[in-house]
Amino acid sequence: MATPRSMSAASKRAKAQGPALPENHTPSEARAHAIRTASIDLTPSVDRIMNSGLHEAGRLHAITLFGDSLGVPGDPNRYPVNAIEAGRLVPDDSSSST
Repeated sequence: MATPRSMSAASKRAKAQGPALPENHTPSEARAHAIRTASIDLTPSVDRIMNSGLHEAGRLHAITLFGDSLGVPGDPNRYPVNAIEAGRLVPDDSSSST
């Protein structure tokens, strides 16, 4: 009787990192993926920012503030709601293009 093979270390890492970054990703998706890859336990916070309904420029600003706040004691942007509110202040550049 065959026994199941154990997962390799590389496949365990890939599973822990979640899905691969799509080829046609946005800058905010790339930043979110980098944060999740560095620390999988931040996924709920990253998802909250990414699913907040912000336009791309606002979402990139929010996820960047959040990522930059990691490891900075007392930074208010470590809380996703604060980063999201800051992202809401960023104008939507796509509405001005014709």
